[in-house]
Amino acid sequence: MSGGLAPSKSTVYVSNLPFALTNNDLYRIFSKYGKVVKVTIMKDKDTRKSKGVAFILFLDKESAQNCSRALNNKQLFGRVIKASIAIDNGRAAEFIRRPGHLSYACPKNMLGEREPPKKKEKKKRKKIVEPEEIEEEEESEEEGEDPALDSLSQAIAFQQAKIEEEQQRWTQTAGESSISDDSKRPRIKKNLNRTFLLFFQIVQSKIRLYHFVRFALEEPFFHHLKTSLVPQVQT
Repeated sequence: MSGGLAPSKSTVYVSNLPFALTNNDLYRIFSKYGKVVKVTIMKDKDTRKSKGVAFILFLDKESAQNCSRALNNKQLFGRVIKASIAIDNGRAAEFIRRPGHLSYACPKNMLGEREPPKKKEKKKRKKIVEPEEIEEEEESEEEGEDPALDSLSQAIAFQQAKIEEEQQRWTQTAGESSISDDSKRPRIKKNLNRTFLLFFQIVQSKIRLYHFVRFALEEPFFHHLKTSLVPQVQT
């Protein structure tokens, strides 16, 4: 893990610290030697007071080594402190994830307040357009003519006119073709149609005459006349 975060080699064990020092105070003191990632003060389980022992996790092992060499056996607030690279007990990952109290403006800070780091700016999402803004946009569109819409309407009108022109040409062509077909038909066919019609009329008149004669013969007068005209066969 060289060149990266190595808790087993970049953590400084500090003892005999003043009990009144807070996490924020230790951040201010040890930040002189490098980037401090985490500060953990050991506290009594019952009283929750500091034991004067802390673990300082640096971003790189070089900063941790410089800190241990500079502060070991040095006096701090009237107390000689001990500083060394912490011995790895296999719980480095747990040490990093353990939550700790850190107040930049806590009144218990002996060294005063500390300026908090700048928060990362989150990318702003696009806001949904409100209905009022939509209405304003619609009104603005009504006020001025859009050249794109104008050209689109012209294109539609031109296309419609073109379609109508093609339809008109098609109807004219169909009419001319039907006229030419009629002119090409022989006159004999027309004469045959007239002859068939005349023949049909004659047949119809014959049928009417037949029914009239049959009805007339069934009358008593005509029946008597019929029997008188027919010679009787002598026996």
